Amino acid sequence: MESIINFEEILDLVGSPENRLKRYRACLYEFDQLQYDDPFIKQIRLELAHLEEQVKTLAKI
Repeated sequence: MESIINFEEILDLVGSPENRLKRYRACLYEFDQLQYDDPFIKQIRLELAHLEEQVKTLAKI
């Protein structure tokens, strides 16, 4: 499987909420395709929901 993130993203040097949302969605898409789920994936889903709320709040400002 090809990596969906680059080195800078791994080091979290690129970390706007919108960029993280894009990465998390791509990551979850891959895991969904593999029908894989574990506590780490659940944590990503929770973070995704939190980021979605954060982006909505920032958009209102």
